[in-house]
Amino acid sequence: MLILNPRHVTFAAATWPDVTLITLSRRTTRVVLDWSDNGPHPTFADCPEQRTDIKLMMEVQRGDLDGPRPGDTGTLAFFTSPTTADGARRRVSMTAVVVGVGHEVSLKAGAVRTIDLVAVSSDGAADPVTISSAD
Repeated sequence: MLILNPRHVTFAAATWPDVTLITLSRRTTRVVLDWSDNGPHPTFADCPEQRTDIKLMMEVQRGDLDGPRPGDTGTLAFFTSPTTADGARRRVSMTAVVVGVGHEVSLKAGAVRTIDLVAVSSDGAADPVTISSAD
């Protein structure tokens, strides 16, 4: 999932302004494969362990010295819609843990903070990402 320029992003009790990009990447951390005696191709595949990684990029404002720190935990929430109108707007939320914070400075982009997070499931079985209507 790729979200460009979300209008409103919160993490725990903080509002994060000037977010330019959020990506949600789902990947497996363990793959189980099984083959039959009939040929070289797997006949069964499963992904019993999965991980949802979030990358958030935001512009850093002058004097912004208090960013998140690795280990910070909270609800990450933002709104997205297919257009700039409010039609079909969705709220995306998840409990997430900050696993990394980096900064880059360039003449073209200015100062950019990249925050890496991992989504956490409430019980291990439920999808950690909740997508609901914005109403």
